[in-house]
Amino acid sequence: MAGGVRLAAGGGAAARSAPGSPGEDEGQRAGRPATKLSTGRRRGWWALAVLQLHLLRALAQDDVVPYFKTEPGLPQIHLEGNRLVLTCLAEGSWPLEFKWMHNDSELTTYTSEYKYVIPSLQRLDAGFYRCVVRNRMGALLQRRSEVQVAYMGNFMDTDQRKMVSQGQAAVLNLLPITSCPRPQVTWFREGHKIIPSNRIAITLENQLVILAATASDAGAYYVQAVNERNGENKTSPLIHLSIAGDVGTPEAVAPVIVIPPSNRSVVAGSSETTLECIANARPVEELSVTWKRNGVRVTRGLHSFGRRLTISTPTSSDIGEYACEAALPGSAFEPARARAFLSIIEPPYFTAEPESRILVEVEETVDIVCGAMGAPLPTLRWFKDAVSINKLQNPRYQVLSSGGLRVQKLRPEDSGIFQCFASNEGGEVQTYTYLDVTNVAPAFTQLPADTTVTDGTTAVLSCEVSGAPRPAIAWRRGNHILASGSVRIPRFTLLESGGLQITPVLIQDAGNYTCCAANSEGSLNASATLTVWNRTSIVNPPEDRVVIKGTTATLHCGTTHDPRTSLRYVWKKDNVIITPSGSSRVVVEKDGSLLISQTWSGDIGDYTCGVISEGGNDSRTARLEVIELPHSPQNLLASLNSSHSHTVMLSWVRPFDGNSPVLYYIVELSENNSPWKVHLSHVGPEMTGVTVRGLTPARTYQFRVCAVNQVGKGQYSTETSRLMLPEEPPSAPPKNIVASGRTNQSIMVQWQPPPETEHNGVLRGYILRYRLAGLPGEYQQRNITSPEVSYCLVTELIIWTQYEIQVAAYNGAGLGVFSRAVTEYTLQGGEMFNMQDDREGAVYLLVILAHSLKNESS
Repeated sequence: MAGGVRLAAGGGAAARSAPGSPGEDEGQRAGRPATKLSTGRRRGWWALAVLQLHLLRALAQDDVVPYFKTEPGLPQIHLEGNRLVLTCLAEGSWPLEFKWMHNDSELTTYTSEYKYVIPSLQRLDAGFYRCVVRNRMGALLQRRSEVQVAYMGNFMDTDQRKMVSQGQAAVLNLLPITSCPRPQVTWFREGHKIIPSNRIAITLENQLVILAATASDAGAYYVQAVNERNGENKTSPLIHLSIAGDVGTPEAVAPVIVIPPSNRSVVAGSSETTLECIANARPVEELSVTWKRNGVRVTRGLHSFGRRLTISTPTSSDIGEYACEAALPGSAFEPARARAFLSIIEPPYFTAEPESRILVEVEETVDIVCGAMGAPLPTLRWFKDAVSINKLQNPRYQVLSSGGLRVQKLRPEDSGIFQCFASNEGGEVQTYTYLDVTNVAPAFTQLPADTTVTDGTTAVLSCEVSGAPRPAIAWRRGNHILASGSVRIPRFTLLESGGLQITPVLIQDAGNYTCCAANSEGSLNASATLTVWNRTSIVNPPEDRVVIKGTTATLHCGTTHDPRTSLRYVWKKDNVIITPSGSSRVVVEKDGSLLISQTWSGDIGDYTCGVISEGGNDSRTARLEVIELPHSPQNLLASLNSSHSHTVMLSWVRPFDGNSPVLYYIVELSENNSPWKVHLSHVGPEMTGVTVRGLTPARTYQFRVCAVNQVGKGQYSTETSRLMLPEEPPSAPPKNIVASGRTNQSIMVQWQPPPETEHNGVLRGYILRYRLAGLPGEYQQRNITSPEVSYCLVTELIIWTQYEIQVAAYNGAGLGVFSRAVTEYTLQGGEMFNMQDDREGAVYLLVILAHSLKNESS
């Protein structure tokens, strides 16, 4: 016995012929000599076997053919874009499976889902839907259900023109428009709604008929169509009606049928049907319309000026020929006549139906009856287990002239549900029977096999059985039934094939399982062992890592697994398997960790640790980033700012960031070949240019830039070419201005140059200007043309007079800022000093002389 399967059988011929019968103990099945059983043990064993047989036969009787709890109703109409849920409520022995069909094409395969969901209805979803339900006994088709989708199209966008002669009837057809359901129509003429009258009619087909047209009927007509289901409305293009005038038009026109009645077929039980007959004549107000049925005048149901005849709740007694007659009483004109035939459609109904269950033995022939009537005569179609007999093309299946089905030389596989559909224009009905072919004991066509699965997955234990009637199957573990046609326990499912599905499998599910099969002819069982391994799973998955270039990256991959299984680690980088060699810098450790030494940018990627084992597979992915110092900015350019002479514009190309975002840039400068110093320390990372301010005119500058990321400061860019800022006039005056009277007509003025940082170029000299203090007179100037000279004796002044004096430096760019004015007197008369205290005058003179000598020596 393959796979270690254990078999047992009991009842009828099966008990006598099946291997592993009740008279055969475990020793015989293993090929060892049998030992003699005691009488008591033998009686106990047979009692257990009889009890098991009764249990299995009871299970066989529990099998119920699937049946529908509800049948489809009237057609459903839904809005376009809405969600539609179709349900198929059925019962019967488990497991039940369902599938759906649309216009006789399969939408789904068999599943346990009894609903079909259309998330957003489209026009193509309209049509007929069928549900099919099956279990081990067979499959059953539900009557079709119609689904309509409400929508509205557009009118043909073209104006039309129509011309009729005066006195004739003008028939304006509704311009084509697609709509579901049929739209409600209102006719308008030049903005005014048209109301039917004895001269104007709107037909059942929404045509506008103007009888005995006159010149005043000419104009532009149009239609407003409304879809009452979705609320949409559309306005048609214009129809221009012209009336041709004729001087010789007669005052009287003979009756003529403009819109004759149409043949109608209505389903019996309908609320009503209407026949229509519109005639033209002149004078139209004297026109008379009468109706007859089979030559007998009809007076009931007439309306709309006699143009319409409505028949309420039509039955077979209303069938016949209907004639309308239009006449002008008192005239010599012959009446106009038109005829139509009304027929009644009778929905199909069965005159002969099979029994719900037919039991027949193998090799016999059976006739399954089915007869139906209706008007017109319905068409019969046969199905076996939801498949058309025509499609099966079984020569033993023959449809009889009576409508029944003959099955010859029955075989076990003929057991199933035979379904008869009768349909005509009025609808369809169906009936079915379960054909139970008997007299064949159960036999395994596929035995259960020992199976090994992983915790948390799905286990399927196969078990396929033949026999007639179709054997009932039950699965048990020990003395507990887990699944059958009437028993359902969570996680345990009896499959349509007879197998057992366990999902999800738990560790405690490991053990022996027995498939039991029984019908009225006998029973048997077979067992198999289910082994459940602990699932292999990654419990310490690799984590996203960021490492610095040149260091070692470690990606962990810790697992738990069943000790009975072995593991194999497979690492992938960007879905490509990593195959490290003995000398490789990439190594897979025994615990599954991946070590990458001397990392570089080529190691960046997604790394997946895969664990392969008999206990299941698992995989986890992590991202490795390798970061480094940012590269130097490229194409660094410096240019003078034309509007601000103290500033320089810098621009650069964003550098490679080293796989770590740039935090900021550093700008350094060198002034007049001096050492580099930081000028801007935190330029934003989004910047690719900056304005360098606060520079000194007439000096040379070079610049360089570097980027900083989380690793550190990258290399500097290539420095810019040396850039000279243009000269500007000195921005500060000379300092320490001192003035002293020397004679009665001269004053000595001394000063020091402005601070060097304010020269803004090379000093060329000084301008000294003076005037009488306190008076608005003009300044007199002296030009000191050497920057080395820092004094000036101003002569030819007025005796004993106070002067205010200012000094400014100048360079090649122009004159700078004048100093604050100092004042001083010339001396009196011919005295050199005019001081009351000779001691103080001497000291003052010594200070002046010392200061003068110091300037001259420098």
